[in-house]
Amino acid sequence: MRDKRTLYLVILLPFFLYPALFFLIGKVGQSQAGKMQQEKVTVLIDPALEQTPVPGLIGSDPSFVVKVQAFDSQALTEEKNTIGIRVDGNYAAGLAANESVILRITGDFSKDLLDGRKQSITGLLNKLNQSLLEERLQGVKLPPTFAQPLLIQEEDLAKPSQRIGKVLGTYAPMLLMLFIFTGCIYIAIDITAGEKERRTLQTLFTTPVNVREIIAGKFLAVACVGLASALMNLFSLVFAVLLQAKIMGGNVSAISLAVSAQGWVWMITLIVLSTVFLAALSMAVSLLANSYKESQSYVSPLMMLVLIPAVMAQMPGMELTMTTALVPVLNICLAIGAIFKGTFSLPAMVLVVFFALLYGLLALYLASHIFGNENVVTGEKVNWKLLRGRG
Repeated sequence: MRDKRTLYLVILLPFFLYPALFFLIGKVGQSQAGKMQQEKVTVLIDPALEQTPVPGLIGSDPSFVVKVQAFDSQALTEEKNTIGIRVDGNYAAGLAANESVILRITGDFSKDLLDGRKQSITGLLNKLNQSLLEERLQGVKLPPTFAQPLLIQEEDLAKPSQRIGKVLGTYAPMLLMLFIFTGCIYIAIDITAGEKERRTLQTLFTTPVNVREIIAGKFLAVACVGLASALMNLFSLVFAVLLQAKIMGGNVSAISLAVSAQGWVWMITLIVLSTVFLAALSMAVSLLANSYKESQSYVSPLMMLVLIPAVMAQMPGMELTMTTALVPVLNICLAIGAIFKGTFSLPAMVLVVFFALLYGLLALYLASHIFGNENVVTGEKVNWKLLRGRG
């Protein structure tokens, strides 16, 4: 509690991070969209299209400045915010012969502004295309449905809460694992390798407590910080999503999360168990280092052990099964994702909790025996027969 930086990192930062981040992204996005809508784009139209409906159709959009003039690709690249429309062949003759007339939209579409306006132009020309198609069908006395044998319509049965649950179920587990690991690793380094470097760890062995009591106190400190970090990030993330929905004009009650009371109990249980596992693993690895700097070199490989399963959980088709429930970290991420989506099953959750508890106890057992190794504690060359701990 005396480490104010840890308190800021674990409690205050997550509390403000997601709402501020979502609010900023939303405002910037709205601002940029507004600027792009107000910015004019010049459309150069092939003179061969001057007597067609194309110039008037494009000019009906106030965001375009229409000019009928000849152009080439070089001229378009030199002009700022300019798109060209040309025709292959004769427009009138092609339509009179009931053929397809090719209109080419040309421009540097690597620019976001021009790429967006290209889609607007395509939409306008599609309306003209539909109008010409209806005229052709009327000419041969066919109904408009003749050209549309099949009408494909989607009917999404998912509730708004299920759709937002899918989004959170995809990304939230990885974020939670990373923040739990971040909350655990740095305090674990400080109270293990940091104390060895400051020569205060050895002093603990002169106190009237045994090794198990020392490791229990240090483990609880690491686990509490990791758990606080996870819970603050979880609540902040959910709050930020609902806040963003309200800012965007959505109905917050309509997109309330599809997480039942039972689901929240399972989720908190999984977060606690994953914190136990990562806290114990962080301590076990940090104890192998003799200095704060050396222990920092262990962070990246250890993070990969957390990050790789978390990323795998986001892969399409990856679901919580009796097999994936056995894989550390992956099982937690898939289980949390299933809870957000509202698709978890009781047998799978029980299996995940069982193996998460088992892995946590094994990691804690390993950390306690590493701590009991005299060479590790005194900072001498590590004796890799680590299971010969001190009582």
